[in-house]
Amino acid sequence: MEALSSLQPALLVLFAALLVPVLSRRLAHAVGVVSLLGVVVWAVLVPDGIGPTYTFMGFELILLSVDDFTRLMAIIFGGFGAAAVAYAYYADTDRRHLMWGLAYVGPSIWTVTVGDWLALLIGWEVMAIASTVFVWLSGGAAIRAGYRYAIAHGIGGSLLLGGVVLYLVSAGADPTALHFDGTGITGFETAIAGTTVSLAALLAGLGIGVNTAMVGLHTWLPDTYPRPNVATSVFLACYTTKSAVYAAYRAFPDGNVLLAFMGASMAIYGASYALAQKDMRRLLSYHIQSQVGFMLAGIGIGTSLGIAGGFAHLFNHILYKGLLFMAAGILILQLRKEKLNEFGAIGTSAPIALGLFLVGALSITGVPGFNGFISKGMVMDAADYQFVAPGALPADTLLWMLYVGSVGTFASFIKFGYYAFLDGEPIESTDANLGHALVGGVVAAGCIVYGVYYQGLFAILPEIGNVGMELDPYSTSHLLKAVGLAAGGLVVFAVLKRPVLDSLHGGTDVDRIYDPVAFFGTRSLSGGIGGLYNRVDDAVVRTGWSLVGTAHDPSRRIRALLPEHWRERYDQRVERTPGKTGGKLGIGHTIYVATGVLMLALGLALFI
Repeated sequence: MEALSSLQPALLVLFAALLVPVLSRRLAHAVGVVSLLGVVVWAVLVPDGIGPTYTFMGFELILLSVDDFTRLMAIIFGGFGAAAVAYAYYADTDRRHLMWGLAYVGPSIWTVTVGDWLALLIGWEVMAIASTVFVWLSGGAAIRAGYRYAIAHGIGGSLLLGGVVLYLVSAGADPTALHFDGTGITGFETAIAGTTVSLAALLAGLGIGVNTAMVGLHTWLPDTYPRPNVATSVFLACYTTKSAVYAAYRAFPDGNVLLAFMGASMAIYGASYALAQKDMRRLLSYHIQSQVGFMLAGIGIGTSLGIAGGFAHLFNHILYKGLLFMAAGILILQLRKEKLNEFGAIGTSAPIALGLFLVGALSITGVPGFNGFISKGMVMDAADYQFVAPGALPADTLLWMLYVGSVGTFASFIKFGYYAFLDGEPIESTDANLGHALVGGVVAAGCIVYGVYYQGLFAILPEIGNVGMELDPYSTSHLLKAVGLAAGGLVVFAVLKRPVLDSLHGGTDVDRIYDPVAFFGTRSLSGGIGGLYNRVDDAVVRTGWSLVGTAHDPSRRIRALLPEHWRERYDQRVERTPGKTGGKLGIGHTIYVATGVLMLALGLALFI
């Protein structure tokens, strides 16, 4: 056990990544799976506590910190990562794809298992770089999407760094100032619109918000995740946004009202835009935003139930959203088409893909018997019984926002299932291969097991022991609520299907506004700066040539500056003193005088 306490689990994955180029494709993927399962074993066995530390730039980095939060994150990151590697193998991806996939997973695990902000930032940035290259590997449309992805995460990382720096300045330059101490990020409080706001927390929240795909900062997600290889999308669905949810807890461990309402807004926004999509992976990408909203709402509520529910939803979401991306990937690999309106009804010709989709869809919508029902119910209970709304809002505003997001989720997955498997002329389709059936089946089993045997999930949840109330997910009230939300989703789909859903092909998101503004604004700014530089450059060049001319023939320059009635007298003086400036002193004497004046000025500057 002591050896485990000094082992950073990310190193297992990164070591596997280094071995990939020298192994065969099959053996390399096997090593990747084993390394990630090793992370799960490590997380189950390692005791709580602080691991090795390292001093960097005068700060003590905690390279490993184990508590209930890091343990949960390591279990799900390692377990699902193993499934993603196996899925990629059966999707015929090459070793280079595997190497960069592991290079993305490794720093993600690092980010959620270190014990201070500086170490987290290191993993955060390496994760962004590795995931960008991972996207670029697919070529084509993924190249441009990858550039946008990189810009977004570069901005987010800079904002988070700015918040951490302000927090450090406020806390004082102590070697342990950046350790996670349960207080979150604070400092540089100021009054905005009558409310006290921490500038450090605001910057950090915005930086984290980019990676969680907060409303307005989110368009990188639905733009990027549908572009690369389907196996790459399976990886992406797990790590970036969930690492950010973990960071949000570390930044706001006591909750935050703005974070709670932003999360509820994301639940509605993501589900609404998912309804507008025909592209399967774009629909699923918007639902990442929506479901991450539930996680942030739980963390923002700040109670033990809210935090436990948010992390339970994170754990469950990785399983069912990964499963949905796997099912969509199977259809894309077989049909070579991405959009729901481009192929007919697959129906029962692909029973494995249909079964995997149904398990994922029933889980994400919160149907009893599946894992999403458990965790979503916990977040809603926290909003219903424990959340204190600001005085200007009704107490149940947050809860009703989560209800609306849930109804939208039901409607959008009814849409997905209808258009993919029922609508149009029946078509023959080759179903999932045996490997994908096995991998998807294991993930689907996890969705069902944690929906039925929820005590197994409760056993590893952080804060669950401090909830202070009996949790009964299958009470009559919870079951009736699930029926009501499902009925609402069915009504929304039925009402909107013909006039809206049949014709929508993506909708207009906020990037249609700020992308042109950013492009033309940046072009205008760069053009203005370039024009100013050219004008300054021209002025400097003219001045330089003027000085050269003056040095070559100073008498002409002096004569030009004199009044008209003095010039004849000056000309006469110049003729009487050839080789001189026409002044009282010759050039040599002028240099001596200038040197003396300069030395006098320097002396005065030193002694005054």
